[in-house]
Amino acid sequence: MNPQVAIIRDGYSDFLVLKKFITSIFQHHHLIELVDDNFFEFDSLNITNALSTYFSKSHKENHSLFGVFASEFRRQIGQVLFTAVKKFAKEKDLDLTHKDIIILNGDAEKILGSKQKYFEDWAYSINSIIWLAIEEFYDKMVEQGYDYSQLPLILPIILYPSSEILVASCIDDFDKTNYREFNAKPALKQKVYDTDSISEAIQNGTMKEVLDIFVIPKSLSKVYKDLPEIRKFMQILTFEVRKE
Repeated sequence: MNPQVAIIRDGYSDFLVLKKFITSIFQHHHLIELVDDNFFEFDSLNITNALSTYFSKSHKENHSLFGVFASEFRRQIGQVLFTAVKKFAKEKDLDLTHKDIIILNGDAEKILGSKQKYFEDWAYSINSIIWLAIEEFYDKMVEQGYDYSQLPLILPIILYPSSEILVASCIDDFDKTNYREFNAKPALKQKVYDTDSISEAIQNGTMKEVLDIFVIPKSLSKVYKDLPEIRKFMQILTFEVRKE
């Protein structure tokens, strides 16, 4: 049975991008064709405000992993994850297991400028805090009697500045154009979808066309090269057990 992939995201376009990207990974590395029924979208659940609030305040505590603002951010993430597990079970009439995945996505809305800046404290602290929040969530679920087989794999993916950077990384001239210097809107959206209106790109079919052309299995290596914030995500999802 193919996995259920439940995606917590900022907006519908982010869901479409991640769905296509994850489908490409499973197709290429696991020879599994994921279909629409394998994906679940939390259309009213996100970490947008929590992420934005943390970014606006984190500098006051030198981006500390255990500061007051980081602790509040982790608490909010935990609430979102708990709600996600319950909401999925209620709406799908199906419990998530260790064979399933929750994707925790958010748009940083911050420009890196260059890929190496991802490793600076202001940017990388988000990654550390979210992973800690995930571990704290697992710990609380264990205290409630859950076993590992009753809990999904939870993978965060925070993109700088937005999901359009993932699509841009599949385009041949990524480094030449230096997409890392583009604001999410209007510049990056305009460059990727020929419009800064996501609703327009969806309605006229441009987004689907762009995703179908560029976000494909042969682009995976390029995404890995260009986007350090996605590498751990890819290493985990592409892992395979060799069959003798």
